[in-house]
Amino acid sequence: MPRYISQHTIACLTRQALQALIAELKRDEKVKCVRFVSDSLEGNLLCEFEAPDKETVVAFLDARRMRPNWVMRVEHEW
Repeated sequence: MPRYISQHTIACLTRQALQALIAELKRDEKVKCVRFVSDSLEGNLLCEFEAPDKETVVAFLDARRMRPNWVMRVEHEW
């Protein structure tokens, strides 16, 4: 299954709110959440997903009111 990474601005979220959001994202069965990494000082969140296509990831995020700054398909990993 293809993998995708999205970047989000999370400047206003507390750690507890971020943990609750991630728990909600992990409950979905159509899009598999692989990994989340964040930097609260710069207010950034990177999310890694497995999904059939980019449109599915964007719809998944839109349904949860998470507007990504960008979504990238992972083609190569070193």
